[in-house]
Formats: sequence, structure tokens, C-alpha cells
Amino acid sequence: AEHGSFTVAANRLNLAQSTVSARIRGLEEQLGRRLFVRDRDGVTLTPAGRQFLPHASSITRTWEQSRQDIAVPDGYETLLRFTAPAYLWERITSPWVEWMRARRPNVALRLEGSFPDQAIDQLAEGLLDICILYLPRPHPGIVYETLAVDQVVLVQHAAQTQPWTENYILMDWGLEFRIEHDRAFAGMVKPAISAGLVFIGLQYVLSQHAAAYLPLSAVSGHIERGEMRRIDNTPVFQRP
Repeated sequence: AEHGSFTVAANRLNLAQSTVSARIRGLEEQLGRRLFVRDRDGVTLTPAGRQFLPHASSITRTWEQSRQDIAVPDGYETLLRFTAPAYLWERITSPWVEWMRARRPNVALRLEGSFPDQAIDQLAEGLLDICILYLPRPHPGIVYETLAVDQVVLVQHAAQTQPWTENYILMDWGLEFRIEHDRAFAGMVKPAISAGLVFIGLQYVLSQHAAAYLPLSAVSGHIERGEMRRIDNTPVFQRP
């Protein structure tokens, strides 16, 4: 449904388009309802299809969880599924993996990559076991513990020669950060570019010779290599 085309869906699934069409027809026959309207522009969901979509998504998630649950490699007792931001690999993830392999050799590990909100949903649905996130949104049934408090510092590309305000991407670290940021830089024109993911902000600074507030853990290596520099006499924010 999300692709609007059986052909595109078939390519994503690495199947023949005729196979996808046949499976959809079989599903419609079992349900006794048409799920898609087919025309030259592609396919769209019927009212029955829109009603069935949440159930289909739930079935897909259940299948994925079942597939992962039984995918414990031979010789291991259980599988632990974990996700964390990529830039925390050297600081947190890699040492933790070494610790687990040394102290829990009977536990297999699956390292995932997820967006923050997606990771919370997957954790709530049992598709992940442990997540490391900045400022995660509350969710019933999920236990949160503060692992560390990171410093969020203002950096700019080393090749940027104009004032940092001339090419600045505003990172959205939550309401508290926005209030403190606006107080610290009162009168500053709101930047045209904003982002909510560290990866996007980091890549923008590197590719566009820009400036941004980013976690020190994400930029320390770039600073050491001379690719970025911190802006002196600017506030430092704390981010759990």
C-alpha cells in the first residue's frame, strides 16, 4: 500500500510482479473483500483495505518478532537485540559488546540501527531489548535509566571563514534546549535549516562547511583531526 504499485512492491520484495498480484488476489478471496483499486496510475486502498491495514501491520510485526525469536544461533541460549546511535560505537557500544562477549558468552547479540521514535516503538513491541537514546519519549511499560549526560557544544567546520551564524543548522534537542538557546541568542534570525537527528546535523556541518550544536561525543574525533572547531564563549548544554 505504501508504494502505490505492485511493481514497486515486487521489486522491493525481490519477487515477480505476477507473484505479488496473485498473493493479493488470494488474500482478497480469503477475506471476501477487495483491498485495492487497480488502475493505470497504480493501486490505492479501498475502504476495506484501509480497515485491514493496521491488522496487516500487526501481523507483519508479529512475524518479524517470531522470526527473530527463533533465530538464536546454535550454541547460544538466547538473543539480545540492541540499538544505539552509530557515533556512540567507540565510546559505548563497542566496549559493551566486548564486555558481553567476555561475561555472557552464551548470549548472542543482534545490533540494530533505528530512528529514536522507531526504536521506542520496537522496544515496546518486543522487537528490541535495549536502546540507547537521547531524551527518549515516555512510553508505558518501558524502564528508563540515565546512562550518561553528554555535553552539547557549538562547533563549526574548520574551513568555515564567515561568522558561524551565516551558515548554521538548528538542531532540535527538545523544548528545554530551544528555550535556553533562544535566551542565549536573543535576536538571532531563525536558521532556514533545522534537524532532529545527530547524523543529519553532523553530515550537514561536514558537507556544507556549516555550524551546529552537536553532542561532544559525536564531534570530538572531528575536532581532534582538525575537521571542526568549537566556538569559544558560547553556552554548553547538557543532554541525558
